[in-house]
Amino acid sequence: MNSTVDEGCIVPAPWLPNGLSLSNLPLIILQIQLLIVFVLTQALHCFIFKHLGLPPLVSQLVAGILLSPTVFIGRFTVADGIHEWIFPSKSEEVWKTSATLGYVLSLFLVAVKMDFSMIRKNGRKPFVIGLLVLIVPSIVNMITARAYGHAAHINGNRVQMRDLTMTAALVTLTPFPVIAILLSDMKLLNSELGRLALSSAIVSEVGSIVSTVFSKAQALFVSKHDKKAVLLDFFGITGFLLAVIFILRPIMIHIIRQTPRGRPVRTVYILFAFILMLVGGLITEVSGEFIMMGCFIVGAAIPDGPPLGSAIVHKFESFVLDMLLPFFITVTTMRADVLKLELGSKLGYGKLLVTLTAFLTKIIICVACGWFYNMAIQDSLTLAAIMSSKGILDIAAYNMFNESQMIQDSSFTYLIIVATMIAIIVPVSIRQLYHPLRKYAGYMKRDVMHCKAGSPLRILACISRTDNVSAITNLISISRTMEESPIIVDVLHLIKLVGRSQPIFISHDMQQKKVSNVSYSEDVIWALKLRTINRTIKGLSMHYYTAISPPTAMHEDICTLALDNLTSLIILPFHRKLNIHGFIDYEDHMQRALNISVLKRAPCSVGIFVDRGSSNFMARPDQTGFVGVFYIGGKDDQEALAYAKRIARGQRVKVVVTRLVALGKEQDGLSLMDCAALSGIQEYANYANSNFKYMEVVVKDGAETVKLLRSAVGDFDLTIVGRRYKTDCTQTSGLQEWTEVPEIGILGDILASPDLQCRTSILIVQQQRQWTANEKIDHNESFSIRSI
Repeated sequence: MNSTVDEGCIVPAPWLPNGLSLSNLPLIILQIQLLIVFVLTQALHCFIFKHLGLPPLVSQLVAGILLSPTVFIGRFTVADGIHEWIFPSKSEEVWKTSATLGYVLSLFLVAVKMDFSMIRKNGRKPFVIGLLVLIVPSIVNMITARAYGHAAHINGNRVQMRDLTMTAALVTLTPFPVIAILLSDMKLLNSELGRLALSSAIVSEVGSIVSTVFSKAQALFVSKHDKKAVLLDFFGITGFLLAVIFILRPIMIHIIRQTPRGRPVRTVYILFAFILMLVGGLITEVSGEFIMMGCFIVGAAIPDGPPLGSAIVHKFESFVLDMLLPFFITVTTMRADVLKLELGSKLGYGKLLVTLTAFLTKIIICVACGWFYNMAIQDSLTLAAIMSSKGILDIAAYNMFNESQMIQDSSFTYLIIVATMIAIIVPVSIRQLYHPLRKYAGYMKRDVMHCKAGSPLRILACISRTDNVSAITNLISISRTMEESPIIVDVLHLIKLVGRSQPIFISHDMQQKKVSNVSYSEDVIWALKLRTINRTIKGLSMHYYTAISPPTAMHEDICTLALDNLTSLIILPFHRKLNIHGFIDYEDHMQRALNISVLKRAPCSVGIFVDRGSSNFMARPDQTGFVGVFYIGGKDDQEALAYAKRIARGQRVKVVVTRLVALGKEQDGLSLMDCAALSGIQEYANYANSNFKYMEVVVKDGAETVKLLRSAVGDFDLTIVGRRYKTDCTQTSGLQEWTEVPEIGILGDILASPDLQCRTSILIVQQQRQWTANEKIDHNESFSIRSI
């Protein structure tokens, strides 16, 4: 039943169709293997490990173990035949080559996305941690291995001693790509600890590459008799590095400068970079190094981010990372034979000892560095867990050392099992130890309601698209700042992270050195400056920032900036672009997920702004604006009222507050804060020189509320409502189940409905949600990210 070889060709097995061309057989076998690996890894991840909060790497490793002959076959002869059909031994070179190609391409993409300038942005801390984590565990583990070998009397066995020392060296690896992928999977790239771990990992990666090159050159020089050939190999690698630094890198920078701003890079340049990667791998292979090193060096020479780096990543990332890389991990892990662990032997005990020593040493180093740099103990332990993680580069290293006979099959299997256990333990440990929201906890009031009348109101305005510029300037204009009541606006331009591993945060006021993405923010900044200058808004100061992050982690940049700048109100654009004709121009689901994340985590009040372009009236000085507030009760409505009061202090703006009163229940459901807010409205109306008006309207149910809103909203240029209140109140009865966008509340959903044909813009306000470090986010609200 098995496939056989006839004069170097693969003979098809009986299960294949008759008349199948032998030239097509390897491709068909490879397609079947890819399909089985893809289906199995996706099934394990989607149905089991994803719900446990584990990354896709765990599914790929477990799939490889399940497909290994020892586990898959066992004692069943039928399974033996099936396994040989799927992975025939004579096609081993085909799937090995395909898997290795996936690994090489993935390593190239990782190098393209690396930003080495990130190291110096965090000061000396990543240098210290990165070098200590690289050097100390290696030295300690080597000493431990030698001492154990002498004590256990295995140092006389050359093969076993080599296995022990190589295992000791391999378990201390700290590859940058592994850490970057782990942090991305756990959505910690933008966290303070994530940035520190990335910077430290880059230092360790560079140090590891340099030490590997020199160590291997020294070993070859000692072992080989042809010293001249070794020197030629060494100088070949050195010449290649110099050519990359002084020739290839300037060429890539020139290509970027020749590409017009905002335009995609030419396809020929992408192909040119791909060919250079292959040439670099060939040079290092000929020079006695691994082919992966040349590909990695060429990738590191390509500037990360747009236009070139992001174009390369966009071309190859999906196919490589979603198909070829899982295939490489699975088929490599498939070679592990769990029956060859030999943990009960002296060598097995030695492997356990050096493994525990390596991880314990990393923990001690990270805790000591954390103590020196005044880090919390939980953060130090989390950093140790991150720096101890295992992934794709570790699997590749185990495979290469096993194929080169530097470690035995038993050691390879042991390292694969260790990597699988670490891939499970590390994410669980990080989730238990590290809580990024802890820094937002506190008792300080950061909202509009508690902002003193004479003090400046600090607003963080977020821009995701260019058309958000007009929306933000319109809202700022209608707020009508005054010299005695100023507004400070921090504008944050959010850019999706493409073509680089590390997120970037830029303060344009700091005049930092330009990176490739800054040019994309310059258009937004100049547009904002021109619009605000033309409107001569007094009492307004603006600061500009750019955050380049993954969409799933952008909320970290927003909340951190709001926390650092003592912001009172975050303004987010609505995820839909509405027009006056009742149609949706576009719908951004990533923006919606971002808004939900910020609503749950923000350290201050949050406003979601639905722009229909109505507030352009402020461009003309002879017009008066009308702002409406619909009030039911609750903290969010109180915050909306406080913002409306601040708007009413400006000239040419009239504010009308309409309280919706349940029939026969004038004071029902009102808190003391509601009563205090409502009792001072008339007094404030007198102070505001008739710019502020209060009225009450009685409604008997939700239907009357909808009717009132639809009839009155067209009279205003801006309508402000609170996001949350009692869902069982009379004023909104029967409306909850009809809500289409629950995160903006019932009234907000009615006013932001596409079929509401008007030019009124909507601001939905949520007051600051205060909580302590021991509290957790309530994920049982009426909305969730998973429902999108």
